[in-house]
Amino acid sequence: MIRHLKSLRGVAIALATLGPTAVLACSPIKVFYVYFDRDSAAVSADQVLRLGSWVTELRMRYPNHEAIYVGASVEPEEHDHRPHGLGLERGRNVARVLRENLQFTARIDLPKTSHVVGREPSANKSVENQRALGVQLDFLPACPHECTCQMGDPLYKAPAPRHSTGASG
Repeated sequence: MIRHLKSLRGVAIALATLGPTAVLACSPIKVFYVYFDRDSAAVSADQVLRLGSWVTELRMRYPNHEAIYVGASVEPEEHDHRPHGLGLERGRNVARVLRENLQFTARIDLPKTSHVVGREPSANKSVENQRALGVQLDFLPACPHECTCQMGDPLYKAPAPRHSTGASG
């Protein structure tokens, strides 16, 4: 019986080490969505304003920029589902706004094709929800950023500790 329990314990240990392990990963990527009027590739003034606010926040928070990856799509209700059609035109227009209007200098990677993507049902009836979700931007900051994944990097400098300036009572 004792020999049987020892072998079960060995099997349990082996299974525990072979099982999935928890991975605590940090992703510095910041995501932003640009919305379009249905069947349109024009970046509206309100979306340029939103995009400008986002870029300003990125510039303040991250001194170094690696790239922006552009994802282009159309929704099933829209008419142009061609891989090189409306969705890709939307991606190119957003990239143009980033480069020409907002003077964004990091690399902008455009997709080769666009995709038809259905929106998940939502009770939210915001203005953006009434529009087509056409472009997803994934911003990747260069080091340094807030993730701990770079701590082994010899160039990494930990953020300075924050000191409270208020009086304690």
